Amino acid sequence: MSFASERSAIEARLSTNWTTTTVQYENVPFTKPNNNTYVALFIINGDATQIDIVPNPIHRFLGEITMQLFVPEGSGTNIVRGYADTLASIFRNVSFSSGSSGTILCRTPSIQRVGVNSGIYQTNVSVPYQRDKIF
Repeated sequence: MSFASERSAIEARLSTNWTTTTVQYENVPFTKPNNNTYVALFIINGDATQIDIVPNPIHRFLGEITMQLFVPEGSGTNIVRGYADTLASIFRNVSFSSGSSGTILCRTPSIQRVGVNSGIYQTNVSVPYQRDKIF
């Protein structure tokens, strides 16, 4: 159950530390707020390796936490960049866990401008992470 615990730990860290807007979680019913200001969270899993050879080895899982920030078109970039700064600080260089997730260690966040689509401006915050788990 460590992949489920990984998701739970990341979602809990965000929901505990982010109260500015509503959050859309992956594959969960969601209604966009009327002001079109919200965050969508995605956990993108990558490579996995066994990093030692002992009776109870550590397995390392790499991934990326991606948060898509949405604000109304024409609202400028100051608000969305402020949101990006706050979200980046929630995950920058922290380690945490939940249940059987193993230790999640986040690295340095980056932002990417996506642009405007259907009247909504989007910027993404991406945080690479590794998760170490003993099996």
